[in-house]
Amino acid sequence: MAPTSTPPTAEIILGNIADAIALLDLDGRIVYANDRLAELFGRTPDALRGRRWTDLLDAESAARLDPANWADLECPEAHFNVDLPATTGAEHTFCLTASPVRDQSGRTIGVLENFRGMDKLRDIILELHEVADAIRREKDKTEQVIDSIADGIFTVDRHMVIRSLSPRMERLVGIEAAAAVGRACSQVFRGSKCATDCPMRWTLERGAVVERCRELVRRADGSSVAVSVTTAFLHDAHGGVEGLIGVVRDQTEIEQLRRAVNERFTTHDLVGRSAAMRQLVDAIDAVADTDATVLISGETGTGKELVARAIHNASARRDKPFLTLNCAALNDNLLESELFGHVRGAYTGAVSDKPGRFEVAAGGTIFLDEIGDTTPAFQAKLLRVLQEKTFERVGDSRTRRADVRIIAATNRDLLRLVHEERFREDLYYRLAVVPIAVPPLRSRVEDIPLLVEHFIAKYRPRHFAGREDAFEGISNRALALMLQYAWPGNVRELEHAIEYAMVSTTTSRIERRFLPAPLRQLQPPDESPGTSGEESPPAPPDTPAAQLRRVLEAHRWNASRAARALGISRTTLWRRMRAFRLLEPR
Repeated sequence: MAPTSTPPTAEIILGNIADAIALLDLDGRIVYANDRLAELFGRTPDALRGRRWTDLLDAESAARLDPANWADLECPEAHFNVDLPATTGAEHTFCLTASPVRDQSGRTIGVLENFRGMDKLRDIILELHEVADAIRREKDKTEQVIDSIADGIFTVDRHMVIRSLSPRMERLVGIEAAAAVGRACSQVFRGSKCATDCPMRWTLERGAVVERCRELVRRADGSSVAVSVTTAFLHDAHGGVEGLIGVVRDQTEIEQLRRAVNERFTTHDLVGRSAAMRQLVDAIDAVADTDATVLISGETGTGKELVARAIHNASARRDKPFLTLNCAALNDNLLESELFGHVRGAYTGAVSDKPGRFEVAAGGTIFLDEIGDTTPAFQAKLLRVLQEKTFERVGDSRTRRADVRIIAATNRDLLRLVHEERFREDLYYRLAVVPIAVPPLRSRVEDIPLLVEHFIAKYRPRHFAGREDAFEGISNRALALMLQYAWPGNVRELEHAIEYAMVSTTTSRIERRFLPAPLRQLQPPDESPGTSGEESPPAPPDTPAAQLRRVLEAHRWNASRAARALGISRTTLWRRMRAFRLLEPR
């Protein structure tokens, strides 16, 4: 029968444990110390046996590790970051577990202290603290950068639940992040496109970002704010999409500027009091309250876009976008892309989805300039939109509704193009539901003085900043040439001529010598070949012409002051001056 091995004693077991072990009696004296504990204090186990435990420690450690603190210890108790021993200078960090030692009757007779080394763990913890501090500092910097950005930023998960809200976004929507996080973004923002064309959901479903999508967001107080939304993907550590980023830009100021610009183009800014202009204003007022398609015809420079804007701003669509498109500047493919939009991959260069003007101008007006320069192929597609009020983006099969008003314009004779089969007859009658003709400037010469005044007032602050009052306007001789000129470029040419003269003048007014060459080359009505044209011949002293001349001379030929002195308008004054052939000296 094989001999059985002798079981190891408790002392042998404790001596082979890698942890430092001390067994203390109730008086705090060391009953047993293994080799690992003895090494810490630079002594042998026998030298430690019988010593008071607290005598080996510094004052702070002795107070913390006094066995008297554990007199009522019922179960093991752990203490972390215990430093031993301070008295030798060789300090180490341990995790101390103090366990009660009981006799067979269950009475506590001592304490077993187990010291497990934490030096490496401490170093790791310190490194982690440093890393955490560095991350915290970078996070603070990132938050400062995000807070300094004028745009609001928010993130959502794949279920459109808000995960974060930047401080700027909090201020924009009037809700704190704590109240928004965990809620569906549609419940928080209540945007005008949340239920239909949400840009965030579009990005997630299509896998393509959206740029500057316009919509209205409802603030916490119930008010609405106009914003543009740009989307981006939020990736996880493995590159997968875990959510989306929304960058929201406040468009309030832009909308205010847009409204201010629109207000400039009311019918009252169609300068002129001629019969032709009164008829034009009446036509605008008559058509503005309807959604009828309008075809504006007129020569280049007559102000067809101005008329279109006036119609839009007098209509119920005035608070919606007014977008323009010059059809002559683009080929068919670009025209379709600009009007209908496209999806990513529809053609080379289509790297992302892009809404067209029919989507961007929803509820508003689209002005199609130079419609007569389009091809029959494009005309057919435009006709379909006008008939069915629907369209598809280029490369997409999804049908969308077109809620826009179309105003078209041309400087060509569309009926002649129809007869030549270069313009579709059915499209012509779709566009010309209400035809409006803008008169050329040569047919309303009486409006030229008013237009001159209007453009001088427009450019005086720009070219005579700080000395606007010193600029007297235009000389009568220069105005006479403008009244005589045929203006093939119409109002646009007149405006450019006024600005050219104001830039060129070296005096306090526009004179003949500062006008563009085509005007300077004209012969004034009172000047025959061979005469100097320096001054009008004197009128007999008692005639109306003489009286008018005296008033003009008294006011240094300043038409505005002379008109006020006579109690008449400048237009009437100029008409009388022309009748009496009164032109001021150069």
